[in-house]
Amino acid sequence: MPIGALDETPSRTQRPGLPGGGNLDAGLLLIALGAIVLLVSLFLEWYQPNAEAWDVFEVWDLVLAALAIAALVAVAGRMGFGSPRPASWLIGACVAALVIVLYALIDPPPVADAIGSQGGGFGDPGTGLWLALAATILMTIGMLLSVARISVAFSTGAAAPGGNPVSRRTRTTVDPATADPTPGRPGTIIDPAGSN
Repeated sequence: MPIGALDETPSRTQRPGLPGGGNLDAGLLLIALGAIVLLVSLFLEWYQPNAEAWDVFEVWDLVLAALAIAALVAVAGRMGFGSPRPASWLIGACVAALVIVLYALIDPPPVADAIGSQGGGFGDPGTGLWLALAATILMTIGMLLSVARISVAFSTGAAAPGGNPVSRRTRTTVDPATADPTPGRPGTIIDPAGSN
């Protein structure tokens, strides 16, 4: 290592593959949470009485499931698990899912009206539809945060006494031919603030 070169040693708490070495992007977390809730909502009652998304839709249930899985794959790629996916995966999946759920809320499918008329009701929106709406709004907010690069991050690293994540920067100040510049040995200056 040349004289004066910086040697950045990552802390043990930093995990590879996460943005910032140890930070989790809040936008990606919102997308992942929304996609999981969207998948769960497909198995709940979308229209009363007892009409799940799988019972009511011919193809939109499969499209919503595929969009949720595509969003999860894109999030995993951006977090370093697998190959990174382009931003269009996030944008397309989140916006399309929101539009489909809003359309299902505003204009219920004919099957929902038929189910509602048999049970004496109109086929009012059920828990699953409201959860799907909340999930797609959550996904869209997360997508906007992530694509607009608005940084709201959670640190997964341990905090140093000063409140900063633990990292160590060393600068060798001796001639490598005359001394062994390993951290902790005489001749090596360790600056915990990282300013040297």
